[in-house]
Amino acid sequence: MGKRKSELTELEGAAMTVLRQLGACTPYQVRKAFKDSPSAEWSGSAGAVYPALRRLKAAGLLVAKPVKDARRSVLYSLSTAGADALDAWLTDVARAAGIGIDPFRTRAPLWGGLPSARAGAFKRALIRTLRAERAAIREQLAAPDAPDRDAIELCLALQETRLKWLGAKRKK
Repeated sequence: MGKRKSELTELEGAAMTVLRQLGACTPYQVRKAFKDSPSAEWSGSAGAVYPALRRLKAAGLLVAKPVKDARRSVLYSLSTAGADALDAWLTDVARAAGIGIDPFRTRAPLWGGLPSARAGAFKRALIRTLRAERAAIREQLAAPDAPDRDAIELCLALQETRLKWLGAKRKK
């Protein structure tokens, strides 16, 4: 039988989300969506994406349709069971509310232990980078056809929260 919602990994759920958003597509297109994502934690590597898609197909959650081309490409799409599993994964409240991977949060407790000159230079560089990323995100939102508008808005809120937190730390 297929996987249950609790058995879908975040990678598998994210891959299935791409398939729902794009429709039938190749593993390369899924990889490209991950690489184009603002999250550096999503690996667009073939070593992550291709096996995940094969597992999902073996579990009956994806349908594979061969394409008659020189590369012998395969178009993956959600099966009925896959659509149901994705819906269950999307609405898993405990996992959706989880903190998840956050490199900023992981590193932040150690920044106070850096030598003051290094800490100051690092924090200034971090603030410049966060501001630049915030500006780039705002540009994406300015586009009338911005894809994934909700995700982009969440990215903006996260960067603004990080800047606010850093500003409060500098005043202490």
